[in-house]
Amino acid sequence: MIAQKMPLTPWTEGDAWEGVPAILITTGPDGGPYTAPDSPLTLVTMRFKKIGDASAPIVELSSAAAGEITIVSAATWEISLPRQIIPGLTAGRWLWQIRCTDSSANGNPQTYLEDIAYIRETV
Repeated sequence: MIAQKMPLTPWTEGDAWEGVPAILITTGPDGGPYTAPDSPLTLVTMRFKKIGDASAPIVELSSAAAGEITIVSAATWEISLPRQIIPGLTAGRWLWQIRCTDSSANGNPQTYLEDIAYIRETV
């Protein structure tokens, strides 16, 4: 499965990121119908890797950490990413990915969303 693209509004280094109030993770054949996966959602991570800087650390948000990512409904795979300051994100372009793990026997981790985040320098 190829992760779907989801653009994020650029923000300035050190400012609070506006987040995303609601995302429904869905899968299905090309042309639909798209539905939530069968097994309930158990864990969501969002990872950021700075483009062009191999020494930059990976920055991660997780539903396991209070206030970073909220699983609104495990059954319908609805998540939200609240407004927050994300420590470690400096000015530049960052590849980000959202990976979800379900409650099936193997955990079935899958990257569903990704894109590039643009963070502007402060002046």
